[in-house]
Amino acid sequence: MNDDTEPTPWQQRLLDNVWVLLAISVVVPGLLYLGWGLWELAELPTWGGG
Repeated sequence: MNDDTEPTPWQQRLLDNVWVLLAISVVVPGLLYLGWGLWELAELPTWGGG
């Protein structure tokens, strides 16, 4: 028996939206790459040796 009166879970509606998936696939790697770059900059030695 197929019960169509049950509402669709918000997680399924979110993951069915191709634009949300596109945004996630651009934002998440971008933030990781940005964080990695900032970490690398913070770890560079300074000219003063301190």
